[in-house]
Amino acid sequence: MYYLLITLFILVALLLIVVVLMQRGRGDVGSAFGGMGQGVFGPGGVDTILTKATYWLGFTLMGLALLIGLFHPSKKGSLLEDEGKRPSVNTQQSIPKGQTTPSGTPSEGKTP
Repeated sequence: MYYLLITLFILVALLLIVVVLMQRGRGDVGSAFGGMGQGVFGPGGVDTILTKATYWLGFTLMGLALLIGLFHPSKKGSLLEDEGKRPSVNTQQSIPKGQTTPSGTPSEGKTP
């Protein structure tokens, strides 16, 4: 199931890229900064089949991403729940028996 979702995700992503690149540019970007462009604040215009395909492919891509996150095979539970169960890791290094610390280390207890 997981690999099927990954395959669908890749196909939908590629289709979305192609559909977005096939769309015509708006052409009135400069009017957004200085003037009242018809495309910026006016009526939305006609939704073409490419615009509708972009919406549906985008929603499908987001849905597949959520499903992939839910069905991931290595997911064992919440990361927050696992954090409390882990033993604390001691970050200090210990000196093996029979060895002394080198001179000039902070463990000697000397202050400068």
